[in-house]
Amino acid sequence: MAENVHILEAVCEIAKEEGCEYTFSLPGGGQMVLDAQSKISGIPTVMFRHEQSLGFALDAWGRLSRRPGFAICGPGTGLTNLTTGLVQAYAAGVPGVAVVGESGTEDDDLYGGQGCARSENQYRGITKWARRVPNPNTLLFQVKRAFRSAVTPPAGPCVVAYTSTTHAGTRLPREQAYTNFSGPGWKPREWKILADPADIQELVKWLLEAEKPTMIVGHEAHQDDCQDELREFVHLLGIPTNARRVARGMISELDPLNYQKARGKAISQSDRCLVFGIRVGSYLEGFGAPPYYPKNVRYAQVMNAQESVCLALNTDIEIIGHLKMVLKQMIEAAKDMGIKEPPAKWDQWRQFVAETVADGQKKLSARTEGMVGKKPLHPDLVGRYTAEVLAEKYNNDYIAIIDGFTASAYFTNWNVAVNTGTVLDAAETIGIGHGPGMSVAAGLYTKRQKPIIALLGDGAVGAGGMDIDTAVRWNIPAVYIHENNNTLITAFYDYFYANIAAPTGNKLWDSFEVTHDVRYDRVFGEMGCYTEFADSSEQVKPAIERAIAASLKEQKPSFVEIMVDQMVISSLFAGPLTAMMFSAQVPWDKLPERGRQLAARGTPEQMIAAGMLPQDWADGIRAMQKK
Repeated sequence: MAENVHILEAVCEIAKEEGCEYTFSLPGGGQMVLDAQSKISGIPTVMFRHEQSLGFALDAWGRLSRRPGFAICGPGTGLTNLTTGLVQAYAAGVPGVAVVGESGTEDDDLYGGQGCARSENQYRGITKWARRVPNPNTLLFQVKRAFRSAVTPPAGPCVVAYTSTTHAGTRLPREQAYTNFSGPGWKPREWKILADPADIQELVKWLLEAEKPTMIVGHEAHQDDCQDELREFVHLLGIPTNARRVARGMISELDPLNYQKARGKAISQSDRCLVFGIRVGSYLEGFGAPPYYPKNVRYAQVMNAQESVCLALNTDIEIIGHLKMVLKQMIEAAKDMGIKEPPAKWDQWRQFVAETVADGQKKLSARTEGMVGKKPLHPDLVGRYTAEVLAEKYNNDYIAIIDGFTASAYFTNWNVAVNTGTVLDAAETIGIGHGPGMSVAAGLYTKRQKPIIALLGDGAVGAGGMDIDTAVRWNIPAVYIHENNNTLITAFYDYFYANIAAPTGNKLWDSFEVTHDVRYDRVFGEMGCYTEFADSSEQVKPAIERAIAASLKEQKPSFVEIMVDQMVISSLFAGPLTAMMFSAQVPWDKLPERGRQLAARGTPEQMIAAGMLPQDWADGIRAMQKK
C-alpha cells in the first residue's frame, strides 16, 4: 500500500479496463501529461482541431458501441469549447466520460490563469453530472464512478475535472490514490432489470385489444441492444412500427411493417400506440403533442428509466426495465396467450400502412422527376441519387451523419436504414458542425470498412470543417457531401426579411449568406481528400459513386462539392410554421412575394378563425388562397 502510483497512469488504466479503444483529445496546458500518458498506456489518441469535435466523437462512439466514448481536454476555452459536443451527447442519451485538466484552486474567483472557467459550472444541467476534484486522492474514485454512471439508465455523459495539483501526474502512495475505491477489478457490467410479469401480461393483452396498433421505438431501445428481440416481437404480432433517430433501422425500413415514410398518416389512424424506449418529451417528438402524438390515441410507455416517461401522453400502462429483457418477456407472454402468427383482424390495417408507405415513396420519386436536367440543382436530387448509390452498390450498409439544415430536410426522405445505429443526427440540440467529429469516431468504430456519408451544409463546413483534416490524418473513409448554396439558412432572408432587415443595403452583410461560389473541394483537396465536383443532375450520381469507392479503396476521406439552388427553402417553413414565426414581426405588406405564397400554402383556416394571426396576415392569406 506504500507503493507510489502515477495518478494519471491509473486514470488511463481505468479507461482501458472499461473497454476504451481510443482517446479523443486536444492537448492543453493542464492536460498535456494526460494526453501523453494515454499513448504511453497503449491507447491510440486522436488529436482533433477543435474541442467541440472531441464531444462529437465521444457522442458517435457512445451511440455506435453503447459504451462510453472517452475524451480529454484542457482548461479555459478548452473546457468551454467541449460544451457543444457534450450537450449533444446528453440530449441523445449517449454514454460518455470526459476528463478535463482545469486550472487550480489558486485561480478561483480570479480572471487570470483561466480561473473563471470551471467544469462544475459549465456542464451543470447539460451532463449527467460534473465533478471537480482538487484532491488527487479521490480522482480515481470519481473517474470509475463516471464510467459506471454514464451507462446507468438514462445514459449520458459525465465529466471529471482535475486541477493543478494533479497536472504533472502526481505520484501518490497506493493507499491514498485509491481513497474510496478499491482499485482494479471493477469490470464493466450491464444491469438487466426485468419488469413485473403481471405488467407484461397486461401490456400484451392491451395491445391485442387494439384495432389499429402502432409502435414507436427510440434511442433507449438502441442503447439496450435489442434489435433481434424487437424484430421477433413485431413480426410475431404484426404491429406496424416506426423507429426514430439512432434507432432508425431497428425495424428495417424495407420491411412492410415499418411506417417511417408514412408516420403522420399511420399515427393519426391508430387507436393504441406502444411508445418503446424513446424520450417523447423533447423537441423532435413535439413534446408529446399533436400532430406527432394525437390526443385520441391511447398509449403505453416502456422505458429503461423512469425519467424518460412522458407525462403528456394519455397513458394506460407504464413499464420500466431493461428493454432487451422486457422484450423477451413480451415475446413469451404473447406465445403463452397462443399467438403464433399476426392476428388476422389487423390484416387490413397492415395493408393500409404498407400501401400508404408505398404511395408516399411513389410521390417522393415523382416529385424529383421534373428536377432532372435543370439548373440550379435541387437538393432533393442529391438525396435521391445518394440513396440510389448506397442501395445499388452497398446494399444500404452504411452510416449516415446528417449535418445540414435544408440538406437534412430532403436527405432524410431518401436515406434508408436497415439496421439500428446507422443514422447519426444532431439530437435535440439541433446544432451544426458535428459531422466531421462524428465521422472520425464512426470510421474508427467500423474499422474503416463501411461507407460513412456525412451530409454537410455551409454552416457545418464553417463550424467543424477543419476536423476533416483529422479524418485525413486517421485514414477515415468518410465521404463529405457538401451542398453548397452560399448561405447558412437557404433562402430564409429572401423569403421573409429582405424588405425590412437591410441596415447596410449590402445583402452579403445583411443576410445569412457566406462568400459565394467557393470551391471547398479545392480547399479540402489540399488537405488530402479525394475530391469531386458537381453542379448538374447528371454529374451527381457518378461523382458520389467514385467518391465512396475511392474512400474505401484508398482509406481516406472524400469531399464532394455540389452546387445547389440557393432559393430552395426547407419544407419545414411551409404553411403554419411560417405564419407562427413571422406574423408578429413582419407586416404582411413588407413580406416578400415568395414569403406570402409560402405562408398562404397550407395555413389552416382555424388559425385565422381563432385569432392567432394579425388581421393584415389573415386578410392577406385569404386573398392569396383565393388566387
